[in-house]
Amino acid sequence: MSTDLNYQINYGPVAVTPPAPRVDPNAPLFASEDGVVASLSNSECIFQVKRSGDTHVMTFQVLQALDQSREFRTLDEHTSRILATIPGLEARRDGVQRVLESLTARGLLVSDRDFLQRVSTAASREPAPLRAVFIRACDRPDQLARLLDSLAEYERRFRANRHYVLLDDSATREAANRHRDLLREFARATGCKLTYLGSAERERLVQQLARAVPQAAAILPHLLSDTGASQRFGGGRAWNMALLLSAGARLVLFDDDHRLPLRRPDGARDGLDPNPSAAARTQFFRNIDNALGAGEEIDGDPFELHLDAVGRPLGTLTGTSRYAIERGALRGLALSRLDHLRGDAPVLATHHGSYGSSRTESGLWLYHLSPEDRAEFTRDRDSYLRNVEAGSVWYGFHQARATGAATFTPFAMDNSVMLPCTNPLGRGEDALFARVTELLHPGALMLELPVAVGHVQETQRKRSPNTLAAHTPRFNYFVGDFVRRQLPEFNAEQPAQRLGLLAAHLRDIGAASPDGLLRQLRDYLAYSRADLIERLQNQYDGAPDAPVWWQADVRSIIEANGRALISKAPPRLGGWPDDIDEAGCARRLRDETAALADVYDAWPALWTYAREQGAKLLGAV
Repeated sequence: MSTDLNYQINYGPVAVTPPAPRVDPNAPLFASEDGVVASLSNSECIFQVKRSGDTHVMTFQVLQALDQSREFRTLDEHTSRILATIPGLEARRDGVQRVLESLTARGLLVSDRDFLQRVSTAASREPAPLRAVFIRACDRPDQLARLLDSLAEYERRFRANRHYVLLDDSATREAANRHRDLLREFARATGCKLTYLGSAERERLVQQLARAVPQAAAILPHLLSDTGASQRFGGGRAWNMALLLSAGARLVLFDDDHRLPLRRPDGARDGLDPNPSAAARTQFFRNIDNALGAGEEIDGDPFELHLDAVGRPLGTLTGTSRYAIERGALRGLALSRLDHLRGDAPVLATHHGSYGSSRTESGLWLYHLSPEDRAEFTRDRDSYLRNVEAGSVWYGFHQARATGAATFTPFAMDNSVMLPCTNPLGRGEDALFARVTELLHPGALMLELPVAVGHVQETQRKRSPNTLAAHTPRFNYFVGDFVRRQLPEFNAEQPAQRLGLLAAHLRDIGAASPDGLLRQLRDYLAYSRADLIERLQNQYDGAPDAPVWWQADVRSIIEANGRALISKAPPRLGGWPDDIDEAGCARRLRDETAALADVYDAWPALWTYAREQGAKLLGAV
């Protein structure tokens, strides 16, 4: 235990206004370590650094100085802030500076240079090989044709000769046959290795897995192949299939309504933005063609852009110019907000933005835009009415950003460590996957890149009815929010153990009485809607000069959610029948939590078998 920080600042009686801080743009920046404090006496305390566990004894006055130095700023700025904040120190600048120098010497004030060195230090690690490029397809031959055309152009340009796997979840024979024809045409045009996985191939794989992992036999149809579940969206089935077929390797994932090329938005730049609250940017276009032509196509291989990052430690990336953190970008950020930026943190997935159609079924996110983007969103009445449907937009980041959990479907994933499955049914499977991945691999990262993929849906969708109605999250968001807000901290190190603990908590949810199940649903919906109301009210209050059409819709959304908050209607989640009664809501929550818990319990053994089989499992399809 160090006692070197036991420096006493004596309060003096003279009241002197401290001079303005001298800001030298070239001076180093410092921020204090985050820690836990325990009192020793009326004047002394123990400060334990959270990051390292080191302990230091200091006076409470020194602790106050440390607390006022949380954000990266120059020592002169910290000194001026302390003089202005702590009573009685106005004339004690020299004493305060000596305290700060002592804190710096003891490593409790961290310089920007030391922090950046910490973030860019990592042991070299060779990523796992790429198993294949997987494409989720479902009854949309026209969309798949456009994606394959763009992939054929990519193959002609870069001659990558990648292995493509079509995961066909089509419900109609006509769509499945057309998909096979498109795949054969793509093979003739590119010479690439192709694998088609339709209903018959899925069934054969399910049987093989059931023989190899008999304890999972009962859940396998639900996990991978059951297409008759009330006609609900089942994109999670194909996602889970891709994870099993790529176990032990890396994968790339497309949906059939995606298309290349990857494009960089205007204003995109190299480097990694360290700010965890950095917002994505949104641009609006008159029509889908304008959106598809915006920005600039990236020069290099778009796959390699992602594969150069996924599966590597963050420190090997931030040491390069593409992902380097600028020293000035740290200004004003507290170290406690940068805990996720560790050099040894593995990048398990990479993401990109999108241009074309929005990836959401609601437009609520449009009412949380930055003032700059909101100005474009609401520029005039006609464009606003067009923009609320989000059919011709560009959404993404202008600089790379590392986060514990991203929202949308990843482009590349490192499945050399066990990634979790997702719910086979229901929308929001991508957000659920991200939350559970963060739970299984604490400290791992997902990397948002400043590029976007084309996203063109089969028809222009009307999102405004969902936007203006009361917010009704789906079951997968219910589980994701439960993971984020309500789970206790897990101590288990192994991902399989952590997934089992999550399954046990889900069973605990479903084991409640009918009244208890309804109470959980009502509490969740109340939280979701009250949170939305508060955030929208803050937006409304912060934009008094916004156009009246924007203000009117914000008020309408707030009122719709306010009415839902006090309504006595059954607590229905999104995707459940509109006419469901309370007993049906309780039953759905019980059944869906139990089914997802069964999936999570079975997953580690299935994934381990698939990893042991390696490429042979894909070759046997």
